[in-house]
Amino acid sequence: MNGEPPIDWRCGILDVLEAAALHGEQVEVRLDGRWQRVRMLDVVSESGEDWLVGDGGERIAVRLIEMARPVAG
Repeated sequence: MNGEPPIDWRCGILDVLEAAALHGEQVEVRLDGRWQRVRMLDVVSESGEDWLVGDGGERIAVRLIEMARPVAG
């Protein structure tokens, strides 16, 4: 990559997740190559890790999310 550091896409993923949480919206996240839809409740930092918190209380480590996109509608 021409000696340049790799791009850290997690910042963009956090932007999408935080915007969805702010408005109580759904997002689609890709984990292990599969998309799943989650209604956002919050994004929290705990013990040096960022977590997506769904409205059912489930937590997903942001570092495991390959991609995130807002759900239109």
